[in-house]
Amino acid sequence: MANLPPFAEGRIKKSSADGNYSALLVDNRNLINYPVEAGKRTSLDWNYFAILPDGDGTLIEFPDLSPSRGGRLILRLLTALEIRDKREISVSLGRSGKVIWKSFPIWYASCFQIFEIELTVNAEELKREGIRLKVTKGDIPIYCYTFDKQRPGSHLYQENDRSAVRDSYFDKLFSLWSVQPFGWMEGCVTDGLYALAATGKFPAADKTLERHLKLFFPDDKQLKYEWYDSSVRDNIFSNHEGGLPFAALAKKNHRHSALELFTKFCESRIENGTTTAKSLTTEGIYHLAYPLMAVAEAKRYHLGYDIALIEIIERIDFLGEEERIHQGASKDKSRTQFTNWSRGYAWFLLGLVRCFGIIKNENAFKNDRRLKVMREAFEHYASIAMKNLRNDGSWGAYLDSPDTPFDASGTSGIASALLYASRFGWNVDFGEQDRKHVIKCLERSLTPDGFLKENCQVNRGGEELQRSDFRVISQYAMGLMAHLYT
Repeated sequence: MANLPPFAEGRIKKSSADGNYSALLVDNRNLINYPVEAGKRTSLDWNYFAILPDGDGTLIEFPDLSPSRGGRLILRLLTALEIRDKREISVSLGRSGKVIWKSFPIWYASCFQIFEIELTVNAEELKREGIRLKVTKGDIPIYCYTFDKQRPGSHLYQENDRSAVRDSYFDKLFSLWSVQPFGWMEGCVTDGLYALAATGKFPAADKTLERHLKLFFPDDKQLKYEWYDSSVRDNIFSNHEGGLPFAALAKKNHRHSALELFTKFCESRIENGTTTAKSLTTEGIYHLAYPLMAVAEAKRYHLGYDIALIEIIERIDFLGEEERIHQGASKDKSRTQFTNWSRGYAWFLLGLVRCFGIIKNENAFKNDRRLKVMREAFEHYASIAMKNLRNDGSWGAYLDSPDTPFDASGTSGIASALLYASRFGWNVDFGEQDRKHVIKCLERSLTPDGFLKENCQVNRGGEELQRSDFRVISQYAMGLMAHLYT
């Protein structure tokens, strides 16, 4: 068992970052909850502000900033609306106009994503003048959450020391700071929280999981969320890559009405024993088949197991090749994408092993040959992953491309999958020292206050962005990392 944080047994302590965050005061109150495009919505009804592309931009002041506290000055923006292109912001002192950052990249942002830069000015100057933010690339506003003591939001962080990064990581994970958009991102967080809670050593994980689920499932009937483009999708579900939160929901509240939305969608994808889709992605194993098996287990819904196995076996057949896994491919093999991309590889492996963890307990499938196919596929591709494990305990953005920089999200997901497989007694060369080695690598990428950096951005920017050195803070990857502490 990994060394537990001081609050793992329920004795939740204050974060080492408490008192090091200063709220951003928006000078023009008309920019608070500024109108968004018709049909779109910021998530969870939290307050937000707009950064404008025209006029003088948005003036920000820091009335709570304490220059005597010291530490590097880190500006963080928590995005409140999806961004599907390369937006950039200029940052200058509010009164003198001195440029601090000409181009602060806010590329392909998801809702609840943190972007940070260091403000290379002294604290007295910053408190006196404030800063002015203006969208310089893109012609529509960027929306960011405001910060208060009850809810996460954009803030100024006076960076503290790194003496307790693991404590800080758990502190952030066990809070609303780890909330992500409903779908695959939030699902990574809720599955990680559930895995920690299931050990019996992290009561704070269980409490946080219930709090997260309540945000999107506010009662026993409703599902409230937004699509990836921030359009409203309340009580609708039709996403073959976004079902993972239903795994935790099924385990915590198997009578919730939204589970039927999910199962009906899953049933609609199958015809004559095959999927109706013309193309498949590895996400469908972890983010579709696994939550469907969780629902099947919780509700004694036998059809769910059969549908999940169809989804899994087709992905093994169509996405796997001798030395490669394609994150996506058409069934006629005329198109493949993101080959040996580490995060897509993680979806494949983690999905297989999490599914097996459920179905191995079902007597009806005890001798089903498809379970053998799942294990053989896992062991084969796990051996390839281990061949590409770097000396520092990491995987790059693409497993077989040593020139691609480290990716914390893919590393977290692959290592977590290997850990579970080793516990099943499968033929994987991943032991306790490997687990510790990967954790050490990942903890080097934690900010002093516990956020995980060095993640490839979401893949809407294409493969060029994945292969580049552009990396971001991603809370969903903290959920993937959580399995390594179980």
